[in-house]
Amino acid sequence: MFTRLPLALPLAFSMAAFVVLVGCNPTAQEPAGGGDTPAARSGDDYNPHDVPITEEQQTELRDRTAKFADAVTTIKQFRAEVEQETAAGIPEKPYKAHQALDMADLVLQWLPEIARNSGVLKEHWEAVNTSANDLRTLFEQVHQNIDNKQDPNFAAVAEEIDRKLAGLEAIAGAQPPDAGTRH
Repeated sequence: MFTRLPLALPLAFSMAAFVVLVGCNPTAQEPAGGGDTPAARSGDDYNPHDVPITEEQQTELRDRTAKFADAVTTIKQFRAEVEQETAAGIPEKPYKAHQALDMADLVLQWLPEIARNSGVLKEHWEAVNTSANDLRTLFEQVHQNIDNKQDPNFAAVAEEIDRKLAGLEAIAGAQPPDAGTRH
């Protein structure tokens, strides 16, 4: 036996199914203003002091660190900025530390390529790559502590950072003075 349903009933069921499948949660939409930050997307506490590095800053940093020796010097400068700003714990507004840590991370990511383009001997490439990865890990420990509102504890990693940087400086010093960038 066939029972006839009013046309409105299947439409109501269809609409309910659509709402359940698609959702009508206004918080699921991309937040306006700053919605492109990882913290805003994940719902974590947004940290206004951890501002992403702009494309312009990255380009300037790339130019400034095009030679291996300059890249190592720049990493040392970032190291000093982080140590200075975190010496007394977490600063109220740790913008400089965040920027220095983020920029150091970028340069360390690029370091193997910079070494190759700067004419660093192949025999040093593995040491450059390993040191860059180790330094990224050490700096990330400090960064995570700041993000977690804990003591940055830079002193715990400072000696190892300095040892790795000294190794990179030795490699940079072993380069002929006229070793420039190759493109």
